[in-house]
Amino acid sequence: MRRLGLLPLLLATVTLAACGGSDDDSTPATAGTGTTAARATDGFPVTVTHARGTTEIPSEPKRVVTVGLRDQDTLLALGVKAVGAMDWFQQDTFAKWPWEDWGGTPPEIVSTGGFEVNFERVAAARPDLILGVYQDISKGDYEKLSQIAPTVAQSPKYKAYTTPWREETRTIAKSVGRTAAADRLIEDVDARFQKVREEHPEYRGKEAVVVDPSSTYAFSSTDPRGQFLKELGFAGSPSIDKLAKGEFGLSLSDEQLTALDVDKLFLLVDAKGGEKVLDNPLFKRLDVVKRGDVVKVPYYDKPQTGAAIAFNSVLSLPYAIDGTVKLITENEAQKQAQR
Repeated sequence: MRRLGLLPLLLATVTLAACGGSDDDSTPATAGTGTTAARATDGFPVTVTHARGTTEIPSEPKRVVTVGLRDQDTLLALGVKAVGAMDWFQQDTFAKWPWEDWGGTPPEIVSTGGFEVNFERVAAARPDLILGVYQDISKGDYEKLSQIAPTVAQSPKYKAYTTPWREETRTIAKSVGRTAAADRLIEDVDARFQKVREEHPEYRGKEAVVVDPSSTYAFSSTDPRGQFLKELGFAGSPSIDKLAKGEFGLSLSDEQLTALDVDKLFLLVDAKGGEKVLDNPLFKRLDVVKRGDVVKVPYYDKPQTGAAIAFNSVLSLPYAIDGTVKLITENEAQKQAQR
């Protein structure tokens, strides 16, 4: 539950931080990401339109806080280090993902319980820009955040958490003045997807679904995981999409398990995670299981390919592409060896 009556405290926190800080502890957000960080190339001010209105960003941001669950990834790819970010996964893995390089100085955590924005922490980070693009910011929360710093919310054109990664990248890049860098990053990832489709025509049109086996949650084609599979060349599952009714996915009952009988099934698994669906007799009867077309994708466990797919950011996608293709190739080799 959101706590009420925070705004006076937030504004007081901002004022105190501004008075108590010095130039030395106001580290610019443009620290390195493993490549040479460049300053913004676009002119300011810029105006960004989003689901909560329009935001004018008067000058190049120096201290960016991200309340979007993966916005810090896109910033990092653009050469900008967030000073505050959400700890989405809550698994002691924040800033330790293999596709990220924070140079030893990860952002401060500005969330409570992973998904809940902690307004006091946001204010304490003294941001001059707040990004909540991969997020579902309510009108009330947007107003609170906007009184701390200019805030960019989710896209007005897509349901929250379903904005395509390209648009998300361009929105964030515009906010920090790096649109040319965004174009280059997008071109690179597009080329990687294109190469996979060319080298693996066998993927084309095959129905594929990503499933969390601990809750038998099947992700629809509107979810970032479903979007990812389609960009590799696979098709979504009409059955799952129909059951999901426009949402990210759904937990399947035993009566609905037949919807998982697709051409290729991707299970997000970990040594410590539950995989109860694998022991379900009804699941074992599916043709996709009998054929051996079930690909187990490590999520929190190394190489964390599943997490890279879930992030579906311009930074994580190259890692996700390479890891997924490797897992599919290994799966096909296992099938051949068992024949």
